[in-house]
Amino acid sequence: MSAGTQTVSVPAPMGHAARAPGRELSDTGRAIVRLAGFAALGLYGIERWSRLVAVSSTGRLLGLLGLAVAIAGGLPALHRRLGGPPAAVAAFALCLLALPIAGLPWQDFVHLRLALGARHVGDGLAGLPTAILPYAGTGRWVSTVITLGAAVLLLDAAVVLAFAPAAFGDLRRGGAALPLVALAVVPSTLVRPQLPYLQGVLLFALLAAFMWGERLRRQTVAAALTLAAVAAIGAGVLAPRLDAHHAWVDYRAWAGGVPHRRVHAFVWNQTYGPLHWPRKGHIVMTVDAHSGDYWKAEDLDVFNGTAWVAGTVSSGRLPAPDPASLSTWSQPIKVQVGAMRTPDVIGSGFASSPVGVPGGVIPGASDGTWTALRPLGPGASYIITTYTPHPGPAQLIAAGRDYPRYQLSGYRAMRLPQPGLPSTADPELEFPGFYGRRHAAILVGGGALNQPGATYLAHSPYGPVYRLAQRLAADARTPYAFAVRIERYLAGHDAYNENPPVRAAPLATFLLRDHIGYCQQFSGAMALLLRMGGVPARVATGFTTGVRQGRSGPFTVTDINAHAWVEAWFPGYGWVRFDPTPAIAPALGGHADLPIVKSLSGANLGAPGAHGLAGQPLVSTVGRRRRGGAGGVPAELVAALILVLALLAAASGRLRRRRRAAATGGSDGRLRELERALARTGRPLGAGITLAELEHRFRGSPGACGYVRALRLERYRTGVAEPPTGGRRALRAELAAGLGLRGRMRALWALPPRPGGR
Repeated sequence: MSAGTQTVSVPAPMGHAARAPGRELSDTGRAIVRLAGFAALGLYGIERWSRLVAVSSTGRLLGLLGLAVAIAGGLPALHRRLGGPPAAVAAFALCLLALPIAGLPWQDFVHLRLALGARHVGDGLAGLPTAILPYAGTGRWVSTVITLGAAVLLLDAAVVLAFAPAAFGDLRRGGAALPLVALAVVPSTLVRPQLPYLQGVLLFALLAAFMWGERLRRQTVAAALTLAAVAAIGAGVLAPRLDAHHAWVDYRAWAGGVPHRRVHAFVWNQTYGPLHWPRKGHIVMTVDAHSGDYWKAEDLDVFNGTAWVAGTVSSGRLPAPDPASLSTWSQPIKVQVGAMRTPDVIGSGFASSPVGVPGGVIPGASDGTWTALRPLGPGASYIITTYTPHPGPAQLIAAGRDYPRYQLSGYRAMRLPQPGLPSTADPELEFPGFYGRRHAAILVGGGALNQPGATYLAHSPYGPVYRLAQRLAADARTPYAFAVRIERYLAGHDAYNENPPVRAAPLATFLLRDHIGYCQQFSGAMALLLRMGGVPARVATGFTTGVRQGRSGPFTVTDINAHAWVEAWFPGYGWVRFDPTPAIAPALGGHADLPIVKSLSGANLGAPGAHGLAGQPLVSTVGRRRRGGAGGVPAELVAALILVLALLAAASGRLRRRRRAAATGGSDGRLRELERALARTGRPLGAGITLAELEHRFRGSPGACGYVRALRLERYRTGVAEPPTGGRRALRAELAAGLGLRGRMRALWALPPRPGGR
């Protein structure tokens, strides 16, 4: 060095090693490695997620992954260059773009018809609890919401990686990794993967690469790869030895595996009063079957004027299904009884004689059901071959008119109570078949006097129910179309509630007055309407599918799965299952204490045919035969999909506020607001209802009644200028009545203190 110069050595700051040139990745290199790890982990996750749907959705999932990578890789640069607000707007726009990529119609996205998109998502969510995975049904929106679940997890991870401060370090990467791990793990819990140990090693390797890959120095890459290979080999050797194919700590045994202490007995005849069911999660049986199904205990073939009960109808032996149907939808199942004692041999659909039942069996009251000579208890097992058809809508529409009149006449009949007559003298009315109902009279049998059937019907509580059945059947060209119309009617007019009032004619008041009930009311009412419309029908009882253990293990069925549904007879297939109960029911995977919102439509007051959940019936009721995993969808997926709804609501908030400001002025605006409030609290308006009738409905509350009266008078300009003070609050209390704390919160959302405050 030259004279007069001096070399000064500056030590590295404490805690930071001096960088060795060429040895450590640059900032750009670290960003590339981080994004590559994110993309690789996301790619593995969508590969696993694609296994939830039988029909390939890989293209949509890859599009969603590309969108997530664009957010994670491009928005940080945009944030540094333009600041936070522009980057946030860009992120919001890209997240909205995920909706059409996931399967929502592009037209709804382009034209901002977000309410329609939200309804499609709601329809898909309603079908999720009863979907059998991998999903191979015909419900478009169920597949869409499954794909949307992946979108939510991918975008959640991308937004965290893009916007979390770099100073968070491992916490930032961990927050982004959690949704991606869920994307891979959740499907593996529902559809058992092939080579699960290798899948676990691969997931760990991808997670490690994403979390710590950017820290590797160039000279340590080889050592890291060697260590990973050794760990993979060790895991492959040890994992099978650790997996004993049974739980180390069996928590289910604590809940339901103590049969000598907690043994359930089920009485299947229906009562329709408040439900006091011992839903403790105790395992009542396991079923080893190729495909999931509803596990039947009894058929309730007889309507005695008040309720559906087990019994024998006056019909001959029904025609056998077509050989092709029998071949397609028959399967042997093995049932092992758990914490339950029952005389019923649990099967599915139509069951042949079981093998191995202790003490033997005799035929049940209905063909295809069996009764054990000695009640079955914990530990009993048997094998039984069952036939449960699941034809699709097109097949049922084309099922034809070959309904044998006399063999099915008992399944179109019911006893109806008459004022002043003892129950033993109640007439039995036989309704004409669906295709001949316009040209035949109602036949009368039983202990009745010699009067026309229409006269007995008019004198019973079920006259209005018959008129409702005829109205629903009027425009239906086939029995299947009639059944779908009934399901839509129930979805739009009746809400799930396990505390309905006790009534003398419970199904009539459920349909015409109370509009609240649980599976007994929904199934009983649908079977009643079907018979009155000339379609052979009955109520079936037993258990829903339960949860499958692994990909091919047995189905675990608990006391929560106890349920009632409907069966209607179709030529060539026999008895086909329909389930009109809302998906919120615990047996279908929902939560009974949360009242379901039946309609979010903007139908005008009194518009005929206004109803809520439109479209196809529930996925599990009528669909193609499905193979693979068990029914049930994890709470994580449902929660993720709820975030999609929140995203839709945020995007359309400004537009809705403008429309609401215009809609809440004057009487017409308040009428529309009232209709929305009724729908949002699960009490939608029936077709053709007038304001006077609505006023009568709230007669028990002077304030609520006065509010509706003021709207009616104001509408026709008869002198009342504004609703009375306190009327709005009283009406809100009526909307929340009987629904608990959540009901009060829902009522506050549906009808806030000030108009337009939602």
